[in-house]
Amino acid sequence: DLPALAIDMAFTEYDQILNQRAEALSTGVVLLGEEDFVPADMTFEDETVPVRMRLQQGPAAHLGEQEKWNFDVRTRDERTVAGRQRFYLVDPSDNNWLYEYAFAEALRREGLMVGRIDFVRVFLNGDYKGIYALQEGFAPELLAVNDRPQGVIVEFDADPLWEAMAYYDGSLEAVINDPISNLDTDDFQFFEVDTFRDGNIAADPELSAQKDRAIGLLRGLQSGELTAAEVFDVDKYGRFLALVDLWAATQATSLTNLRYYFNPQTGLLEPIAFNANPFGSADRLSMRATFQDPALQKAYLDAAQRMAEPAYVEAYAADMTEELERLQQALAAEAEQPLPWDMLAERQGDIGRSLNPLQPVFAYLGPPTLSQEGIIQVDVANVLNLPVEILGFDIDGATFLEAEAAWLATIDDDLIEHEGDKLILAARGREQDPGIGYVRFHIPLTVILERDDELDFLQDMDLQVATRLVGLEDVQMTPAQPGYPDPLTDPAVEETAP
Repeated sequence: DLPALAIDMAFTEYDQILNQRAEALSTGVVLLGEEDFVPADMTFEDETVPVRMRLQQGPAAHLGEQEKWNFDVRTRDERTVAGRQRFYLVDPSDNNWLYEYAFAEALRREGLMVGRIDFVRVFLNGDYKGIYALQEGFAPELLAVNDRPQGVIVEFDADPLWEAMAYYDGSLEAVINDPISNLDTDDFQFFEVDTFRDGNIAADPELSAQKDRAIGLLRGLQSGELTAAEVFDVDKYGRFLALVDLWAATQATSLTNLRYYFNPQTGLLEPIAFNANPFGSADRLSMRATFQDPALQKAYLDAAQRMAEPAYVEAYAADMTEELERLQQALAAEAEQPLPWDMLAERQGDIGRSLNPLQPVFAYLGPPTLSQEGIIQVDVANVLNLPVEILGFDIDGATFLEAEAAWLATIDDDLIEHEGDKLILAARGREQDPGIGYVRFHIPLTVILERDDELDFLQDMDLQVATRLVGLEDVQMTPAQPGYPDPLTDPAVEETAP
């Protein structure tokens, strides 16, 4: 049931492909330039189209003798193959076969940008090479099928990473572990920004201006002069990240795969999903992918809460089961995969538990002697990778006080954000790694006595801090631990300190 795609290439050109492969195997990575494309003819649906092609940039792991080699293909004479001028022929196992297609359709349903994916049977000079994924590249057709106006597409340039891999004999682990350089698939600050189709952009003043704007946005993000909310379409990016989490498609957030479209109508960048490899691992989304931006984190939370509802996957399954079953049968000769519904339901459960954390904050009561000064002291610290709203304090299960900014004894803009009347603790988990920071509240006893004049402040107090993840409804109660000393203020500590 899958269409055939035939590639015909002269011996001299095929020999160049073999030379590219040999060089890649010697260094562990495919490193090629524009001059490395070789001519060929492709026949698809009874139409023959002249093309240029080369091996796809990146690790050489897929270049074994009997393996499917991945190709970067561009048509000539403004012709198209399957409606595309630029595309990749990729071993479907690289992106988990059926699930990459299903994930792409899920993105499309959310109004997010993603290229078309077709499965084809590939013949190279008459030899059958098996089933390939024909993945759309980054050209005007991608924008058209996603109903976007013409604009530029930018990326973090991964070439330095591939060059470093070649330097380290093909070992990505060695590159990442280098204590001097800062090359990692997540460290966006240390990659330069590049654009696609530079020749077309240079010939068009409007696109040239868009290119400058798009690169300037990402450079501002890298330098810290701009926040993610000032660079990206936050709502779309939040939906993208939530779908990545739901589909276990964390490979989509790697800098080697992420691309961005500059939307001239909004002046913001939108993510383009590519090589996501859904369910290729059990990894959860890293909050580093939110660029530590509270607005983007909130957009992720909003979308994740909606997608964690069983009805969300049920609606998708109702629309897509028939189509996925057809593809499932067509791919069965090389890959037998169950439909993804059970795995998605399990991921929904994981997300739901993440949105209702067991202990969002640390909380400690100050010395009881402070009651003689007319206050109760409470120190609170966020220990999550997402911002937490402090709602108030429950005292002995009988009195609830809504948190007020006037009670803050310490004001640190790095720790607490004011959003209207809300008090929000910034994310301070291990993915931020700035150390745990506490904010201190001095709750006046007069306020408590107005609510409950029978409280005995000389007795042990059961005080709990009410919090919730920003933008969500579920409330968590965390007991404040009594008698916990301040850092380096306990006399026993001071005596032994150097």
